Amino acid sequence: MLKRYAWIPVWAIIIASIIISFEYGKVPPSQPSMIEVLGLSYTMQGLLMTAFSVAAIIMGLVGGTLIDRFGARKIVSIALVISVIGNIISLFWTTDAGLLTARVMEGFGYGAVMTGGPVIISAWYEPAKRGLAYGVWGANVGVGMLICTGVADPILGTTDWTGMWIFALVGAVLALVMVAICVGMPADEDRKDAFLDNGEIAKDDTKHGLLWGYLAPLPILAAIIFFLIGGATDAFNAFTITYLNVFQGYDFGEATTCALIASVGFLVGAVIMGFVFAKVKDKGMVLVVNVALAIICLFAWFNLDLPLYAMYAIALIIGIILGAGPTAFFAVAPMTARSAGTVGAATAIIVLGQNVGTLIVPTVIGMVLDASGYSMAATVMGGLGVVALLISFVWRSLYRKRSAVAGE
Repeated sequence: MLKRYAWIPVWAIIIASIIISFEYGKVPPSQPSMIEVLGLSYTMQGLLMTAFSVAAIIMGLVGGTLIDRFGARKIVSIALVISVIGNIISLFWTTDAGLLTARVMEGFGYGAVMTGGPVIISAWYEPAKRGLAYGVWGANVGVGMLICTGVADPILGTTDWTGMWIFALVGAVLALVMVAICVGMPADEDRKDAFLDNGEIAKDDTKHGLLWGYLAPLPILAAIIFFLIGGATDAFNAFTITYLNVFQGYDFGEATTCALIASVGFLVGAVIMGFVFAKVKDKGMVLVVNVALAIICLFAWFNLDLPLYAMYAIALIIGIILGAGPTAFFAVAPMTARSAGTVGAATAIIVLGQNVGTLIVPTVIGMVLDASGYSMAATVMGGLGVVALLISFVWRSLYRKRSAVAGE
């Protein structure tokens, strides 16, 4: 019975994660309209792209523990209610302060879903069966971007930026309904997250402090890498349409098509990484190679000035490479938790790294764009990637030592 119905909560949270990511994806295609209607600066655009991460960071800090204690359905549903209210407020309070306040509220639902998803997947599916689920999960933001970019042209062709905000509001309501009806956790004896790749995580009955699960070294390092690479990837997503439309002179349809192609690449890369990460034993080398390729992509993109169809092809390749990363980062949480009872905390710390990166890096890149230009922004993004690469070598070394101790 359990195996027959395990797919329902797993795929419900995956679908909810895609439609709640409309909160993320609605901003980039709306930027030209918001520049025209509201007069936003690049810095303010970066803040709009990341302000909702303030609440997502809070959920990263406490969400895993709350979900473990009170259940995924209750915590995620409450957070999604806050997100729905934030969406409604943003349609009426359109000053800088109002939009930023609403974006913070929207972040609660986003953060809760992003924290709860890996916990739910690992609880219902054992490691060997998580490839497709984690692959699609890792692509959730990319798919959300794909959908938002796809609908942007017809929506913004008939209305202004508020059309995209209403579209995201509908998504938030659907996510709330789906989680409230379909999402739950298995009974403790049926949970599948008490296992590493080939060995059981030892149950730890010793009393530990509240932060013990959050201080696991491997999830912390993964969170730092995710902060750097994920944040730079967010900047790629945030400014690509504006770069092509405003700076390079492509029309809006061509710019959104390029972003759409990159979003397709995100989906392809995430699904591929799901299967690769489930099958390849040397997880650290997978991270190292992906980060190294991401550095090239992040540095190159805003330095390119090529014919349109060449940009389309490169956008697809870059999307595949950048889209593969989140799948790997989400997948490492249950493998690197300190015990079966701290999988939620390990997941939360990795999601925290992701959302701190989303909060800080695009805003910094926006400030660089205001002060200098796209070439300098590309240099900053590539530099963040180099730091991430060095840390990924450390992660690989520690993971290999842990695996050797566990007898894998």
